[in-house]
Amino acid sequence: MDNEIKPPGSFGPFIVPGDDKPAELKGDTSFAEAKNKLEASLGETPQAGFSFVSQHTKAELQDPKKLDQMVRASVSELIDSSQKSTGPLANSQKASLLEFLSGDPTIRREIETYLRKVLA
Repeated sequence: MDNEIKPPGSFGPFIVPGDDKPAELKGDTSFAEAKNKLEASLGETPQAGFSFVSQHTKAELQDPKKLDQMVRASVSELIDSSQKSTGPLANSQKASLLEFLSGDPTIRREIETYLRKVLA
């Protein structure tokens, strides 16, 4: 009896009949436009950090009201800077997104950690 394990069979590449186009060329052309717009915006040089940081000190991080204002300003600046790739938002959409993101515990913790490092 032969106890050797045989190698897996080769079935060749999986081919879908009649499927000659790459995925990027299929579907809506707006996807390709959005993809190109996003790639172009990512190619730009990133900002060094939040512009409002220079106006504050590390001592202000101890005041909960000032800290909340700083987090909200950070989120607002992030929203404004991302509109190059996402497109313009209405004021109501910005306000809603600002409330949601500044209230999110994970995002808030990350921004507070960043501010503590930058203001050190």
